[in-house]
Amino acid sequence: MTAQQTITGALFIDCGQQLKNLTWVRPPRAKYECLTCRTTEGPVVGEHAVKAFVATIRTTHQHTTHAQAA
Repeated sequence: MTAQQTITGALFIDCGQQLKNLTWVRPPRAKYECLTCRTTEGPVVGEHAVKAFVATIRTTHQHTTHAQAA
C-alpha cells in the first residue's frame, strides 16, 4: 500500500532567455500558488528577485513541503 500524497502548492519558474552577451531577452520570473492558504505570491521578475523568492517560499509555506511536483 502506498501513501496518498496531495499537491498543496505550485511554484512556477521561468528561467528567462539570455543572450551570449548577457543581455536578457526575457528576464527570469516566478510565481507561487498555495492551495492550502488559497493565496498567490508574485510574480517577481529579475534574476536576483527570483533567486530570493524561491529561497524564501519554502519557509513561508512550510506546510507545502510534504508533497512536491516537478
